[in-house]
Amino acid sequence: MVRSAAALRRLNVGCGPHDARDDWWNIDLQPFPGVDQAMDITCPWPFENLERIYAEHFLEHLDPRGVLTFLDEALAALAVGGRLRLSTPSLEWVLKTHYTFPADQPTQLKQTFEINRAFHGWGHKFLYTRPLLEWLLSGVGFTDVEFFDYGQSDTPEFTDMERHGDFSRADGYPSVWIVEAARPGHATTRSPALEELFTEHFIQHLDPGG
Repeated sequence: MVRSAAALRRLNVGCGPHDARDDWWNIDLQPFPGVDQAMDITCPWPFENLERIYAEHFLEHLDPRGVLTFLDEALAALAVGGRLRLSTPSLEWVLKTHYTFPADQPTQLKQTFEINRAFHGWGHKFLYTRPLLEWLLSGVGFTDVEFFDYGQSDTPEFTDMERHGDFSRADGYPSVWIVEAARPGHATTRSPALEELFTEHFIQHLDPGG
């Protein structure tokens, strides 16, 4: 299929075998059917002056170091005013829906396995809260950080983009956080506190020799 010029300015990251989009440049680590370019997004990107970058249920499959690299590369690849949209499972929702206090022992056993599956069963490496996403995007250098409901956006190209179903809320928390941010017109530098905090509180406990 011949790709349109617009597709080269809109990047769909981690599309997998089922979520390639028309008029988007679809990338994935694996060369599935529909993937326009197979690449590792934690390596330097060959893109520049992008208008939009979209990644649905992708961030949670990277370790924090990979996430920082991904966000650095996304920021650099966007044109000034270009926007990033991320959809990732909500840690708040997982905690609200996967464990009950108090409960009988069979229920607690079942829920213990369920909450561990939420973290590990689908290849998840890190789950995010809303405050952490805000702090992370701002610390990398993005501005205009905004959260949206499923399928909703003030940016027409991002409207109705989500395809993973079963969206729900628990005590006001969505099952996925959907966040957008923009590349500002001024030069930015990633806050050193980002990697320091991830290293101190997470990375060093998993990789003490790193």
